[in-house]
Amino acid sequence: MKQITAAVFSPTGGTLRAAQMLCGLWDAPVRWLKAEDTEQKLALAADDFLVAAFPVYAGQIPAIEGLFENYTGNGTPCVILAAYGNRHYDDAIAQMKARLERRGFVCVGAAACITPHTFAPELGAGRPDEKDKAVLAEFASGVEKKLREGGGSAEVPGNPEPAPKKAVPVPKTRDGALCRICNLCAQACPAKAIVPGVIKFNPERCISCMRCVHTCPYGAIRFDSTALTERLKANFSTPRPVETFL
Repeated sequence: MKQITAAVFSPTGGTLRAAQMLCGLWDAPVRWLKAEDTEQKLALAADDFLVAAFPVYAGQIPAIEGLFENYTGNGTPCVILAAYGNRHYDDAIAQMKARLERRGFVCVGAAACITPHTFAPELGAGRPDEKDKAVLAEFASGVEKKLREGGGSAEVPGNPEPAPKKAVPVPKTRDGALCRICNLCAQACPAKAIVPGVIKFNPERCISCMRCVHTCPYGAIRFDSTALTERLKANFSTPRPVETFL
């Protein structure tokens, strides 16, 4: 491959780290794009190569209007990288594969990689690790071999057209004593769920990605996920392996 175009949606950094690990296994320069910038149109040729990386929310792709739909391919090979916090990726890979292939891409491979869970960071702590990297290295070699042999769409599990799920309700609060109304959180919100100037959260639009919390330089935005965190820790603490599909 002459160049990798890596389109990454990574609100808190975990998906980006996984994408950097995977892309670093190929000997090709990488063009990094923020996938949430849905106004940036991009057409890729048949000899280009796309890596589409995103976090899994409730077993589905992030509910951001137009996400990855601003890219078009021309029989362009691509790889899907779904990052999740050790529960399960459910329908997310199949859903993204269908979306990309409608846009002219050929999904030659997919990987489901564990990263720290946003609400229970003990789940997936330190992942992806060196053991995960070894699995991804074998996958990367398999992708290269498949491309040399002409490619072909990979079989992946899941429902490509699942019924939409609402975001997990995680209440967020703003500490007025700390907030400077700098609007950085509103500008960074990929779902446009924060009203600038007054910093109010729209629960109908919020996808609970927590970018606002990580963006705020003053620690003014907080959330309470205690009940969800305990449920996740009680039911999904056994480490899951990286899964790949070619």
